[in-house]
Amino acid sequence: MILVVDDEAAYQEVLAKMLTKVGYRVITAADGNEALTLLADSKFNLIISDVFMPNLNGYALAARIRATDHDVPIILISGYLSQESPKNLLGGSTEFIAKPLDSELIIATVQRLMSSGGKKLD
Repeated sequence: MILVVDDEAAYQEVLAKMLTKVGYRVITAADGNEALTLLADSKFNLIISDVFMPNLNGYALAARIRATDHDVPIILISGYLSQESPKNLLGGSTEFIAKPLDSELIIATVQRLMSSGGKKLD
């Protein structure tokens, strides 16, 4: 099961449709706080999160997730990524993908992260 976190409903919908179409089960959240609530109740195989969101941004969300789960792969997406994005600070399997989203890149990255973690899909 994949958790998609983005404050823009259009990106939530696009990602959910894209991933569902290739066989993944997707749950969406509108911000980091909603994501934390969902994470408290369910185990996800992968998290895709926007970086810039109100309430709790993607970097803070990833750090909170890493504090309790070092293994879950995380993909951070943003239209404002730079070479200085703090990938090394987050640890674990953390990837960065720039918006606008390339569906082939998203799907390939998800498949790679899911297979490298050896986790079976829900």
